[in-house]
Order: sequence, then structure tokens, then C-alpha cells
Amino acid sequence: MTDHDRKPGFSMVARDHASYPRHFGSPRQWNGRARITGPCGDTMEFWVTVGDGRVKGVSFTTDGCAPSLACGSMATTLCRGRRVDEAMEISQSDILGALGGIPVDSEHCALLAATTLRSAFEDALSEAGPAIAGESWGGEGGIAES
Repeated sequence: MTDHDRKPGFSMVARDHASYPRHFGSPRQWNGRARITGPCGDTMEFWVTVGDGRVKGVSFTTDGCAPSLACGSMATTLCRGRRVDEAMEISQSDILGALGGIPVDSEHCALLAATTLRSAFEDALSEAGPAIAGESWGGEGGIAES
């Protein structure tokens, strides 16, 4: 039994995504990438492939806790196959709602996932092309370079 199996507020869907994260790992090909470290110290990294205005591929990694894994996994699941403009609008509340509940003290993980995912799409759509800047999220809703 793991810590997230015992923690109250962790739904069965969230437990499943934490135990068996979808789309986990770095891909061979991508055209947008972002890595952000949250105020708790967890880092998430997303890679996206876009084409013809649609999400063709998405994956992530995190060095964080079970809620970070669950939130990153759900973020990738929510955006696959969508139009890029729709995928860029995936929010913290969308991720939390789809997971069906994670402990309140871990809800910031969904914000980190949504923010990092959006940054990866912004990178893919930038005229400069794919770039990676190690960034830290200051926790005030913005992104600050580290």
C-alpha cells in the first residue's frame, strides 16, 4: 500500500493515474516543450506535438509526488486529440474535476500541470520554434525564470 492509497481525498481515478500515469516519459519527436518548478519543489516537464491546429501528441515527466503524477497524467489525457486552442485552455479546475479529487493540500499540482502544459503549447506556437528554459513558478500565478 502506498501513501496515496491511505491519504483521504484521493479518488480512485486519481489513484489510478498516480499508479499508472498515462503518456509518461520524453518522446523522440516534439515541437513544443516546457519545464516548470512549482513552489513545493516539484518539477513538471511537458512535450507537445502539434499539427494542423490539433494536438498530435503529448507526454510529461515529473519528479514530484503521487498527486503530481496524477495531475500530469490527467492533463495529457484531457488534451489529446483536441484543437490546440482548446488544449491551451485546460485549467487547474478541469484537471481536478476530471480526477474526481485529490487531497486539498496537493491541489497546487493541478495548477502546475496546467501552467506547464500551456507553456509547452506556447513554445510550439512561437515563431522562434521549440526552446526550453528552466523556469520556476513563483506561486503567484506567474512564471519567473530561474
